[in-house]
Amino acid sequence: MRIVFVIDSWNPGNGCIVATQRLVKELQDRGHDIALVTTAGKSASEFNGEVFEVPGFYLPGVKETMVSMDFKFGKGVKSILKKAFTGADLVQIQFPYFMAGPAVKVAKRMGVPVMGACHIQSQNMTGAMNNDNSLGDWFFNTWFNFELFKRVEAIHCPSPFAADLIKSKGSNAHFRVISNGIPRQYVPLERERPEFFGDKFVMLSIGRLAYEKQQTMMIEALKKSKYKENIQLLICGKGPSEEELKKQSEGLPVPPRIEFISDEDKMTYLNTADMYLHSSLIELESLSCLEALGSGLPCLIGNSPLSAASQFGLNEKFVFQYDDVDELAAKIDYWYENQEELKEMKKEALNMAENFRMDKVIDAMEQLHRDVIEYTKGVSNNLPLEEKKMA
Repeated sequence: MRIVFVIDSWNPGNGCIVATQRLVKELQDRGHDIALVTTAGKSASEFNGEVFEVPGFYLPGVKETMVSMDFKFGKGVKSILKKAFTGADLVQIQFPYFMAGPAVKVAKRMGVPVMGACHIQSQNMTGAMNNDNSLGDWFFNTWFNFELFKRVEAIHCPSPFAADLIKSKGSNAHFRVISNGIPRQYVPLERERPEFFGDKFVMLSIGRLAYEKQQTMMIEALKKSKYKENIQLLICGKGPSEEELKKQSEGLPVPPRIEFISDEDKMTYLNTADMYLHSSLIELESLSCLEALGSGLPCLIGNSPLSAASQFGLNEKFVFQYDDVDELAAKIDYWYENQEELKEMKKEALNMAENFRMDKVIDAMEQLHRDVIEYTKGVSNNLPLEEKKMA
């Protein structure tokens, strides 16, 4: 099957792009011919497949954030889209931005089956603009619907939360819920515990250092912990909040390590830390929680009305109210005091991870692709509108 992915950037600066890169690699490994329509960049130039390059640009008001993520919006040049879609069995559009509307229009005019994906919500945009309000929320949801979510008959959603969200904003498409999945390398591995861990209780958090990830809450909770002298917090990533987080950490008896790490260090930490900590406000799934679970690391997760991540909490002891620092501090203290119980919960983390392993994800994506193609050709009616189907 030849599948063309329309995605503004191919540089791995955010979760959608990382998830798409993993999906594409898995589909290629199964023999599918994958092409990209995307803006120029080092990652695109290294892609093992055909790339149709479109011009890119920055959006005023979020340029600084876009530069930090190495991201550009793509322009929907119809001549390029038409060339890319020629001979395609399916077009999949990953972002509801400026390229999406023209891409849907060109694909439908050519009779090429086309579907969308939900990897973004309005708060990702308003948060990047430091202007999260109801008017901004309305504007971006209206824009996303206009460009993509009201134009296609099927949308891949990484979680039930994502499907419910875009349905509540006005789309009446068929929503197929399929996780972004746990890559094969995220399994329990024998790794030597780093020396600097010592005998401390180690909490790990991996992600972009930015407002919506709320790493500030972790630090404030650690300051309130009864055991802060024996807890090592690792905040791994890069982003605009780095200096703020380092300044906020001053005075803690065990300074959090705030740094960008290699893939090798990441695998070591996932397999030797005591607990994963996730406090993000905005998540349509959470790749980092999936990676932690796949490695057998239980996750302590904030329950936000804008996030799906709390679905990965093994029980109520692993979930805290997203804006309650005292509750988070209490949960940290509980697990410090009950480390044997925490070790036992690693088995439960691995049991949960089995539902999200990549083989199951790709099986479900291939079925969705077949359903979209058959529906478009009138062969079947496997995409009942306004239906949320769990793959």
